[in-house]
Amino acid sequence: MELRSPNSQTFAHTRPIVQCAQCGKHIFAPDWSEYLDDRHVRHLWACEACDYQFETLVRFPVSTRT
Repeated sequence: MELRSPNSQTFAHTRPIVQCAQCGKHIFAPDWSEYLDDRHVRHLWACEACDYQFETLVRFPVSTRT
């Protein structure tokens, strides 16, 4: 038996999955995140396959809401 959701394809394409910068294996969640301000988040990633660690920085657009 296979469970299917009408939104499963959408979810699979919108969920960010990071690849290890060293070996290319998928990493599904950061080990640590730091919210720098309203527009910047830094993530620390650690690959279980090769023990490589690296950081990424996420930049959100400036809010135009008033």
